[in-house]
Amino acid sequence: MNNRAKNICKMIKGDKAIIKECLFSESKYVRMDAILWAAYHKLKDTDIVERISELKSDNSSGLGYTVGNYAVSALDVLGIEEYAGNDESQKALILNFLPTKELADAEYEQYRNID
Repeated sequence: MNNRAKNICKMIKGDKAIIKECLFSESKYVRMDAILWAAYHKLKDTDIVERISELKSDNSSGLGYTVGNYAVSALDVLGIEEYAGNDESQKALILNFLPTKELADAEYEQYRNID
């Protein structure tokens, strides 16, 4: 399993130290994963919330959204900062942001089997 896959597996399982580390990754995709799994595990530690707040202004784009879109969604679903804007795309992301447990388990299996 490569390092990125290992980190994703650890984030899916709730490894707070890896999630914190990945919030500072050079890779926009890793930052997006870290934001998602921080919200999924309801991590509200001050340093995690502060970093996610900083990432609201990150316009790096991937998967149809920006890192900032992910950050806004995470803060909303965590109950930290409710989204009050009118962007329908952002509203849709918030509504569908968190994966189900079944999806999380499936993603874990997918990454666990990567060489």
